[in-house]
Amino acid sequence: MLLFPRLSQILQFLLIFYVSIAVLYTTNYLLVSPLRVGLSILVNHPMSPFSLWAFFINPSPKKDKRHTEARSYNLDPRFLQFSGGDTEWKSSTVALEHGLGHAEPILVEEELSLSKAFSTSMRPSKVIPYFYRAAGRFDQDDITITTLVTSSRFQAFSRLVERYQGPISVTIHVGNTTTEIRNLLKSLRVLYTTSRSMAIYVDVHLVIDSFDRQFNTWRNIARLFARTDYIMMLDVDFFICTDFRTAMRKSWHIMSQLREGNTAFVIPAFEYIKYADGVDHSGFPKDKRTLLGLIKSKRLGMFHASWAPGHNSTDYKRYYAAPPGDVYEVTQYHSAYEPYVVFKKDGPPWCDDRFIGYGGNKAACLFEMYISGISYFVLADHFIIHQSHRYEEAARRNEESNITMVPKVLICGEDASDLSSLRITDLSQGRMVWAHDDVQRLLGDITEVVYLDSKNRSEFLAAFQPGGKYSDVVGIYRENGSADILGVFDKEIINGLSPSVKWIAHNGAGYDPVDVHACIARGIYLSNTPGAVDDATATTALYLLISTLRQYSIAERSLRALKWKPAGLSAKTHDITGRTLAILGLGGIGLRFAELVQAFPMRVIYHSRRKVEDAPSYCEYFENVEEMLAQADVLSLHVPLRAETVGLMGEKWIRALKPGAIIINTARGKVIDEEAMIRALEDGHLSSVGLDVFPNEPEINPRLLEFPNITLLPHMGTENQDSQRKMEVRALQNLRDYFTVGMGKDLVIEWRNAKKPHL
Repeated sequence: MLLFPRLSQILQFLLIFYVSIAVLYTTNYLLVSPLRVGLSILVNHPMSPFSLWAFFINPSPKKDKRHTEARSYNLDPRFLQFSGGDTEWKSSTVALEHGLGHAEPILVEEELSLSKAFSTSMRPSKVIPYFYRAAGRFDQDDITITTLVTSSRFQAFSRLVERYQGPISVTIHVGNTTTEIRNLLKSLRVLYTTSRSMAIYVDVHLVIDSFDRQFNTWRNIARLFARTDYIMMLDVDFFICTDFRTAMRKSWHIMSQLREGNTAFVIPAFEYIKYADGVDHSGFPKDKRTLLGLIKSKRLGMFHASWAPGHNSTDYKRYYAAPPGDVYEVTQYHSAYEPYVVFKKDGPPWCDDRFIGYGGNKAACLFEMYISGISYFVLADHFIIHQSHRYEEAARRNEESNITMVPKVLICGEDASDLSSLRITDLSQGRMVWAHDDVQRLLGDITEVVYLDSKNRSEFLAAFQPGGKYSDVVGIYRENGSADILGVFDKEIINGLSPSVKWIAHNGAGYDPVDVHACIARGIYLSNTPGAVDDATATTALYLLISTLRQYSIAERSLRALKWKPAGLSAKTHDITGRTLAILGLGGIGLRFAELVQAFPMRVIYHSRRKVEDAPSYCEYFENVEEMLAQADVLSLHVPLRAETVGLMGEKWIRALKPGAIIINTARGKVIDEEAMIRALEDGHLSSVGLDVFPNEPEINPRLLEFPNITLLPHMGTENQDSQRKMEVRALQNLRDYFTVGMGKDLVIEWRNAKKPHL
């Protein structure tokens, strides 16, 4: 009977105990904890009277201990964990798995550990992270602006903070003298006490040393102590015109790419043409439509247009034409590219803090990210504008004068011994043959031009070795005639070029004499000269078409032998009008040829890798090659020579042509299986061929000379001074474009399709 009263007492006791615990927890949660946090903020906040009083009593800087909360930073191969002013150095898991390192953490003074974290900078530097720590709380998927500020730019920085209204991690450098430190801290205190946004959003990290403009070190510090997963590297004097931050966070696709860590998003940068227009940010455009109007009126333009390689890869023409919401990839990256980008904080390489001073430090940082596998995409709805201010021009010019060199261009033109018939006395200029005056016009003001004087291939390669006369060459102009001295630009030559070589401008539409894959592997751009050869090559094809259909070559040889028309010739010839011309490869030359034959007219059918969207209406596309060949009276080849096109016109496709068809080739000799073609001529399946190119030029298969019904030319496609000058000028223009805007317009297709060069 006593069992139940005791059980009742136990239950009552447990109930009272539970209620007591609940009351204590609720009291702590609702009253004590908020009061403690509030008092802490009141005492520590830079705007509080307690903090101000403490500053004026003792103005010497004291480190804000709030930065010592538990937080890990992956500085391979160790982890730094801040705790109470000391740092725990821990060996990585990989090291421990291999029997290396130390299992227990080692306590090291925080100042020492921070000096090691940035040990490749000029040092010794005193790094004080979170000298001020923002009171706001930030989502991990937010975007922190990381930037650098000097005391002279505090006003611009304040505008950036007020405009962004989001997390900012800033590195502030101060010289290592008592006066400089005292003055900066007073200015910094004023900045914080006059801006509520500053106290909510901005983490300040101090760097105290005697070294100036260690920009990459300062960038790394701001990035290391950013408190969100994503950051934007931005200069303090830019005005944020559009809300890219909100737009990005609302886009599932963009955030997914950021999380993967392989993408950086570019916010295009602009500046006013006139200095005065860019001083007052209140009149800056806030939407793209207004921006485009200012660009059209030539009030705004690309940021730092005077140094186009810095931002040209953004492809501003595409940006202007992009539809709303468009995000497009940067496809022509230049090593000097230095856009303003949003990317994942952890993962991409850190900036190399050996770069100091003006010129190349940020570009080097972003280029290292690029070659590590980061792809750059442009947000076509958004933009930032530079606020006009006076640079420290004296310091900038002084530093840049010490690092700026005039790039050197090597002209590998025709063998000078072949130019005597042109009566050119200056053989160094004569190697350009026709455009020698244009060399100075296009390159003379921006490069040092030198001319090939090597006597053979081995001497040429030796000159690219360290200390050699070509060891600092950046651009190379290549003429096919140089092969008489050097041979083709195969893998041996490409790999033998000095690391300074960045661009080879090949003179010719076909570029098979240059190993493009070796160029890509070395990071050497290669251009050709399409367009410049279109007219000349198309008219050569037209001549071959007329000659083979009408058998004019037989008639001419008969007349030269003092004979009249050969008997029965009319039975072997045809009119041109109404015949069907098939074009394999409707590029620039193929299109021009199609245009020319409309004078008769002819029916034009074609096949390319894909349908040419802007092809004229009289060009009929065939997806199936053999169906096209079956309808062709004449087939004209206009495909480039690559590994996959060698022997492209082989036995199968030749036999797919209707009996009595004709083949015209002004492309490259090796795209036809020559033996299969000869067999088709012998058995009459082909009535004729018109050839301007051969597999082993200048040698020609003697069996071809046995066919009186074919027309042969010794590669006359561009053999006229007008076309050759256009080709030379276009090759030179590619070099000029590279040096002035960062990219030539005729980059070959293999390079354009290369996702990432192997540099």
